[in-house]
Amino acid sequence: MTDAIARVTEMSCGYRKRAVLEGVTFRLPAGVTGILGPNGAGKSTLLSVLSTRRAASSGEVHILGSDLSDAAGREAVRRRLGFLPQRYPLVGSMRVLDTVAYAAWTHGLPQRACYGAAQAALAQVEIADLSDRRVRALSGGQRQRVGLAAALAHQPDLILLDEPTAGLDPEIRLSLRETLRSIAETDTVVLTTHLIEDVVALCDTVLVLDQGRLVFQGGVSDLERYATSATDRRAASPMERAYAALLDSVRSRAN
Repeated sequence: MTDAIARVTEMSCGYRKRAVLEGVTFRLPAGVTGILGPNGAGKSTLLSVLSTRRAASSGEVHILGSDLSDAAGREAVRRRLGFLPQRYPLVGSMRVLDTVAYAAWTHGLPQRACYGAAQAALAQVEIADLSDRRVRALSGGQRQRVGLAAALAHQPDLILLDEPTAGLDPEIRLSLRETLRSIAETDTVVLTTHLIEDVVALCDTVLVLDQGRLVFQGGVSDLERYATSATDRRAASPMERAYAALLDSVRSRAN
């Protein structure tokens, strides 16, 4: 397989004795992939497996040509990944530039290259003017952009973003989407979200999880076709109706 950034085969993962993901299989193409699903569907757990922060309990996971069941494979992948978790840990007393430079260093960049890489990443996410500011003085949207710059500074081959627009007000969310769209012109991006608008605005491919299982993989237009069978008129947009109809169809078959 040469055309997929990642290959996941019959992968399951859980916490203690509780299964969170079961039998998940997909191939991840280049471009922007959105992982969509209700709260508790397993989106963050899947991203944790892809980012090597959590091991699958069964199945196979290959990222960028490396097998994540192998310690050497995991280490090789980590240096080629950029990961922004839902809650990116920031030290309030640090300068923005130092924060991003440190992230670049932890991903293996030589020390002499870290500040140049940090400056470039801050410019990429449009906050170069904040480089000398202390993190504690930033707004929520600015902190999210610092986390995004930290994920980008080492120029990864794959960028994983966990709910990157969650908790932001509408204006900041729209602005961040524009930044993500620009990044996705040259990089492969995977993002989790529960916001249909993020998928419509950003994604080429959509994965839908429900109750720990992958119930859909396809393009945005493929998902939109479910709107014709939608009966829930509480949904405000055709894509929301399509998403609701897909979940209704899956759950009715399960019952």
